[in-house]
Amino acid sequence: MSHFVATLKEVLLERKVTLRELSNKTSIPLRTLYDMGKFNPTIPNALKIVDYFSSSLDYFENKNSIFICSYNKLYTVEFYKNLIKELKIKKISQAKLCRDVGISESCFKRWKRGVLPTYENLIAIAIYLDCSIDELIGRNYLLSNN
Repeated sequence: MSHFVATLKEVLLERKVTLRELSNKTSIPLRTLYDMGKFNPTIPNALKIVDYFSSSLDYFENKNSIFICSYNKLYTVEFYKNLIKELKIKKISQAKLCRDVGISESCFKRWKRGVLPTYENLIAIAIYLDCSIDELIGRNYLLSNN
């Protein structure tokens, strides 16, 4: 299990936000939020949550200590394009990534068609490539002065 759920619980307590309020503000069904205690979120739901809190996925996964950040609200999730760019920078082949992370090579075909990876695979890839989770999916942010 990733750090996302534990961080979400902490943030909800700190901000005094209930799951019902979060559900209403993000359009994530309340049942789905309750189930996050057992499962990691989908990437779209994780993005809705971090967008609501003006935070980053990197913060929710304990990859940085900055909670508040600003970002282009009209970002486009472009995981495949950013993954290929990161692999070229690091000089790592798709086959090596798959072997080392334990991901099927057929995933690349789905990702190329625009299908997002599972949240678990996204985190594993970001850790393996030692890169920002947010930037890997196309959500570039700036640190806020708040």
